[in-house]
Amino acid sequence: MKQLFLKTALLLFAITFFNCENNDSEDQLPPITQTGANTFGAIVDGRVFVAKDKTGYTPPGGGTPKGIVVTVGSSLPDYEYFGIDVRNYEDIYIYIYIPNETPKEVTYNFEKSPGVRASLERPNYPHIFCFINNVLFISYQNSGSITFNKVDYNKGIYSGIFSVKLKNIDNEDQIIEILDGRFDL
Repeated sequence: MKQLFLKTALLLFAITFFNCENNDSEDQLPPITQTGANTFGAIVDGRVFVAKDKTGYTPPGGGTPKGIVVTVGSSLPDYEYFGIDVRNYEDIYIYIYIPNETPKEVTYNFEKSPGVRASLERPNYPHIFCFINNVLFISYQNSGSITFNKVDYNKGIYSGIFSVKLKNIDNEDQIIEILDGRFDL
């Protein structure tokens, strides 16, 4: 009877240990790289956020929506921009806007976001906004920055780091932080 109890206890311990180990790896940011690894992560309002593709079938037409989408060029006449859309398909969506088709290897300061993706408003400055559980948070004047450490237009590699404070669009007293942001697209 003691042997059965001991074996059961060891089995439960092993299962718990392996489950904890797997959960820890999911709660980590991707490493900072410059190889085009197609990664994006940050600490959003105190929680680890990693962009993830949606799972399952999505009608119409099917396919799997991507967790990271980069827009380079223009979709409107005489309007060039660089946009990064990222989401985890659970509770967080982030959009970063740079007003040139090809970002440069420099640091851009975020300014007040209109809270919408590239549009007819055509802002000529970098901005970022984030939805957390359908609440919109926007950047404001000098609220943070993004640094492109590598831009290789020919290979399509865009890598860098960022951090920013964002205000709730409906309650400016509510401020969240996005820290340790990194991307390698």
